[in-house]
Amino acid sequence: MKNRMQISLYAASPVRRSRLSKLAAKDHEHRAIAVMGSLETPRHLVSDKAAQILIGDLATPSEATAFVRFLEHSPPMLGAVALIDAPEAQWVGAALAAGANAIITREPSSDELSLALNAAEAGMVLLHPSSARALTTGSLRAHAFVDEDEAEELTARERQVLRLLGDGLGNKEIAARLAISEHTAKFHISSILGKLSAASRTEAVSQGLRRGLIPI
Repeated sequence: MKNRMQISLYAASPVRRSRLSKLAAKDHEHRAIAVMGSLETPRHLVSDKAAQILIGDLATPSEATAFVRFLEHSPPMLGAVALIDAPEAQWVGAALAAGANAIITREPSSDELSLALNAAEAGMVLLHPSSARALTTGSLRAHAFVDEDEAEELTARERQVLRLLGDGLGNKEIAARLAISEHTAKFHISSILGKLSAASRTEAVSQGLRRGLIPI
């Protein structure tokens, strides 16, 4: 028998929770829906051994920020889906870096939400066209003002951290891989973003690939 997929659903509105629960469960009997009251405490995920996918219905900037923070501090999950309208490029990059698999609009069709959940289950990334355009436009704007010859050189340790960011590792994983504290890992990442004039981890990785700092 196939293991049940546990979906944790956050939506502030009861009406939204009801609609999204029905959409997420449609034609997928193996998915169990658990409603979350907030995006502040991911402790319930620690003891749950079932595969987890988080769906976040993000209607306000504070909810969007909480969603990214939740992903950054929660135990490893199978995937995450964000429902958000017209997100800014910096947020899109931060959400992807934190572990989001899909970013779609807040009014998805059944097929769209199904595609997003399938992407999360498969470990792939799915972006609504508006999010993809925002990410691309934001990256191009940042690169237009960066002179690569003037960019401050990364230290050997920062290059290591950048490569691990390119592998999709989070702060805790980077700290464990390099045998350093999580605080030190965050410090290196902040330094990397500053030296590369990058607005997000995703942008830093993109620049690292383009400059040959991250081997392909």
